[in-house]
Amino acid sequence: MKTHQSNLFYLFLAIVVLVLPNQAHARIKCWTNNEGVRECGNVIPPEYAQKGHKEVSDQGVVVEEQERAKTEEELAEAKRLAAVKAEEERKAEELAKQDKILLDTFSNVDDIEMTRDGKIAAIESSIKLTNARNEKIQIDLDKRIETAAIEERAGKAPSEALLKDIESLNRQMKNNEAYIVKKRAEQEQLHEAYALDIARFNKLKTGAE
Repeated sequence: MKTHQSNLFYLFLAIVVLVLPNQAHARIKCWTNNEGVRECGNVIPPEYAQKGHKEVSDQGVVVEEQERAKTEEELAEAKRLAAVKAEEERKAEELAKQDKILLDTFSNVDDIEMTRDGKIAAIESSIKLTNARNEKIQIDLDKRIETAAIEERAGKAPSEALLKDIESLNRQMKNNEAYIVKKRAEQEQLHEAYALDIARFNKLKTGAE
């Protein structure tokens, strides 16, 4: 049945080619109507313009095939997929740059560990200095608190200057403690980052061998 319909279509196409005005290298456009029947002519009816069609030479050979216009949903999905692909390519390019820097900077794992330990030691020195500073502040704070207590026991209100000093020293202590917490977090981040670098370096070296 399908073969019979196909033969009828090409017979119809041949008749159309013969009947249409004789133009050099004329192309016949063929489309499918709303009933699923293929039709041909010089011009595609407006209601079928957005649908797919084929252009056929005067010898009956398909020379061009035009796909149907995409729906808004299909266009949105194509845009999303293009954005995903672009992001994947960007990440791959960025990874390649980081790999090059890693291989150009270090010759072996010992170099990476030495760099890591140096940065962590520098942070540790900063933490020790801050702790030492807090110890001195604590001594000054204790003295002022004791002075304020003595004045209160004597029935006197601590001076405003003394209370401001106590407040300022407490604020310095808290700021220093927050700084130490931040630096400890930086040390942990360095451990994690360099662990990833070492694993990546080993993988790149293994793959290169």
